[in-house]
Amino acid sequence: MMKNILVGINSKYVHTNLAIRYLKKYVEQNSNEKIKIYESSINNNIQKIIRDIIEEKPENIFFSVYIWNVEMVFKIVKEIRKVLTKEKIYLGGPEVSYNPTEILEKNKEIDGILVGEGENILLNLLTKNIEEVKGIYYRNNNKIIFNGYEPLIENLDIIPFPYEDSELEDVHKIVYYESSRGCPFNCSYCMSSIDKTVRYFSLDRTKKDLKKFIDIGTRLVKFVDRTFNLDKKRYLEIWKFLLENYRENITFHFEINANIFDDEVLAFLKKVPRKLFQFEIGVQTINEDTMRIINRKNDLEKLFHNVTAINKNIHLHLDLIAGLPYENYETFKKSFDYVYNTKCEMIQLGFLKMLEGTEMKANGHKYNYKYLDFPPYEVISNDFISYEELCKLKDIEEVLDFYYNSQKFLKSLDFVVKNFFESPFDFFESIGEFYKNKGYLEIAHREIAIFNNFVEYYKKIGFPKLDEFLEYLKFDYLFLGKPGYYPEWIKEEKDKELYKNIIEKMEFKSSREAHKSTELEKFSINMETDKKEDVYVFFEYTKDGTKYRIIK
Repeated sequence: MMKNILVGINSKYVHTNLAIRYLKKYVEQNSNEKIKIYESSINNNIQKIIRDIIEEKPENIFFSVYIWNVEMVFKIVKEIRKVLTKEKIYLGGPEVSYNPTEILEKNKEIDGILVGEGENILLNLLTKNIEEVKGIYYRNNNKIIFNGYEPLIENLDIIPFPYEDSELEDVHKIVYYESSRGCPFNCSYCMSSIDKTVRYFSLDRTKKDLKKFIDIGTRLVKFVDRTFNLDKKRYLEIWKFLLENYRENITFHFEINANIFDDEVLAFLKKVPRKLFQFEIGVQTINEDTMRIINRKNDLEKLFHNVTAINKNIHLHLDLIAGLPYENYETFKKSFDYVYNTKCEMIQLGFLKMLEGTEMKANGHKYNYKYLDFPPYEVISNDFISYEELCKLKDIEEVLDFYYNSQKFLKSLDFVVKNFFESPFDFFESIGEFYKNKGYLEIAHREIAIFNNFVEYYKKIGFPKLDEFLEYLKFDYLFLGKPGYYPEWIKEEKDKELYKNIIEKMEFKSSREAHKSTELEKFSINMETDKKEDVYVFFEYTKDGTKYRIIK
């Protein structure tokens, strides 16, 4: 029995690598081989990672390679080979699966590359002669050999549950889970479209796994199913199971096609407790020509209806991709405004990546695509959008995170967009340009600085109604939590007697606790009606968020 190590280098500390856990469990269930998992992140010291792996004294090292870690993995492999000269080093994962021969030719340190679904490939590699193993490119007498592809696993239930109980108890980690593999759609930019066979874990198995997450107290479970809601009977049964076994402080995240929700599904989702479900919905574009060329069709009217029907209690992330064919700066603006007007919690503004194995990469020359030669292979320009325009969208992406995705500027942002801009996109374009000109995009910002920058921007542009804007911004600032101090732009007005009377009627253990958990402030605008009138707002800061009430 050899000493084997599976290496997963994640993009962030909070992430977990699902693939290497499946591989370990499957091999150990079906053989006498033992595998150690080594997990780190791209933000950690590379020399420490190299040392950690070498000190394990492995005989076989397997790296899980993705777009976020490929450059680091190749650096690590080269350095490990200088010390471990006879041990075997193998790579697997999407980033090395579509040009394995080229990778092996250029990187003599690598002994082999696993391609395809990894469980049986790794099991066979560790228990058979390599000449008998399918799904691996390897070296033999200075030649690169490939024995064909390993068939997919038809019954996914034979794959063990991937996690240890102790891992699920870590509230700082995101847990990834899949109830299916494959995708029936054919989006030209996506690697998932390559595997069109959709296979499911059984409902009994899926429910058993989900109950474990619920019982142990996992905080966030992200389904990696490419499109979770393909089979209505199946996905509704899973959702009903989660609702029947509901407990607080757990969230399930799904990638969803919102076009195919019907009235029955919408009625069910309106009953789901807030924070139980998160949906990520790939809109990508509303441009008809673009949708046609990327093999994607959205019923825009139905999509908008479905999203706005559930945005009160389902946390929604809507995705856009800049740089798609036939999408220029002006048409992207329309896509952005469409998504913004759904009032989703988060707009994920991404940029097209030219990935090996995709139709987009193969046909990119038709549209004069230029893109980065290194990860993440993002588009630089094409026939429809210039480098300068994409850079402007990069600036917009950053200020979008500050002022929209943070959900910290709900009142003030709405006031500015409605009063001074023809479209939401125009606002983010404007404040993005302000941030760039001031050099603010090049530095990190504390929360209070982002508020202060908003005030500076407002005054710089010279918008009227400054006093009204500052009232809305004051509300947003106080809604975040008990303020440690008041910035100079806040006009602070309190009524100590009224404040005392309110908190005395509440069930706080002490006056100190009451003051720590509440705030009272006078406003010249009623935040619920937008009517100009003098009111007080009482804020109560609880573990479930901020509550407020208007006192006239």
